[in-house]
Amino acid sequence: MSAEMTWEEAKASTQAMELKIAALVSKPEVVSIVQNEKGGLFSCDETRHTWKGITTVALAPGADLPVVLKSMESQLAELLEERGDFAVTKRVDFFGDYAIAAESTSSAEAYLLAQEKDGAIVIDSWSECFTLPEGTYPGGSF
Repeated sequence: MSAEMTWEEAKASTQAMELKIAALVSKPEVVSIVQNEKGGLFSCDETRHTWKGITTVALAPGADLPVVLKSMESQLAELLEERGDFAVTKRVDFFGDYAIAAESTSSAEAYLLAQEKDGAIVIDSWSECFTLPEGTYPGGSF
């Protein structure tokens, strides 16, 4: 990808990766995968933006969220290994919840996997930076 990509290409690429990440959860553990159709734009710098999206993986009752996330951690590293520019890290937040971050070392592209109290994993995503067409207002949904 490059700075010359369109917002539509950035969105499509990022949403495709969200679904690849969601597919790392073993099928018996998954109740549903819901990908938000639209997202928003955030500034990368004075002229470029990143597309921000969310996909939610609802888990079966009784699924152990931290165990599922820890299982996804190594698989995520393998999934992104071919890209060669991602660092995958883990952390426990203030509330004691486990989270995984996969961040590109060469662009703004990133994915954050976090557990929700309602038995779900939320995949937040940010695309590579791109330039909007002249006259396109960056507010609203994309």
